[in-house]
Amino acid sequence: MSIASILCIVLTGCVNLKHVNDYSTSSLEGVKAFEEIHYGFSQSCMDRCMFDKINMLLIEDKTCNCSPEQKADSINLKIYNAIYGYFEGLSLVSDNGLATYRTDELENALTEGDFGSIKIEKEQVASYSRVARILINVFADSKRKSKIKTYVTEANAPIKELLAYLDFNLSSNLYGKLEVEKERNRAYFFDLTKSDSLSMFEKRQTTQEYYKRQGDIEKKQNKLGIYSKTLQKISEGHQELFDHLETLKAEEIKQLLFSYANEIDIIITEFKKTE
Repeated sequence: MSIASILCIVLTGCVNLKHVNDYSTSSLEGVKAFEEIHYGFSQSCMDRCMFDKINMLLIEDKTCNCSPEQKADSINLKIYNAIYGYFEGLSLVSDNGLATYRTDELENALTEGDFGSIKIEKEQVASYSRVARILINVFADSKRKSKIKTYVTEANAPIKELLAYLDFNLSSNLYGKLEVEKERNRAYFFDLTKSDSLSMFEKRQTTQEYYKRQGDIEKKQNKLGIYSKTLQKISEGHQELFDHLETLKAEEIKQLLFSYANEIDIIITEFKKTE
């Protein structure tokens, strides 16, 4: 047996991890769609504030207090970076990837509390800290390639917690704010179309503007809904990976992870069509 073969067995067990790498790479791309949403709590706050000022005919006053919502967005970004970092790490480990990885973005801890439209509980604080610690430890270890089972085992619960938390913040909290905005528009434009002060031509223009605004909101909601499906599918795939860590060579788990990678890719394609 050659020295290279011996080293392969000692360091990695010569397990073909292409199926793990395909799943983690697809998951990484799916998670990254977060950067293409281009809408958050602070923008929702600004939209509501501007709507109110226009309705009250306030021209000079441009001040809007959206600091809590900006904090909420920064927390979502922090959670996103932790999830992204984990799956980038998993893709590198399963591909015998780079020797170094930047973990400095994960070193600032989350804190419990209410931040605008979202709330950080101790479960999210613990999960974030644990994922960050796992990432830092695995990339500080020169033999990290042999630690994929430990990596996935230790991260399964916290990474699923963070995925679910980000999903809830976007698909429930932020989606709900868009639903409120739709109702606000509906009431506002209904009153305008019933006003005797507008001509029939102006009422038609108002109706046209109403449908345009509602359409823009529904596009945002559609994006959030598709991204939610992506996060849920990634979480399901990670659970399957965790459940089959002792049988990574088995054809069943290979096909299962390839299937999850394919399903995630399909959802990503659906997301891109919303652009």
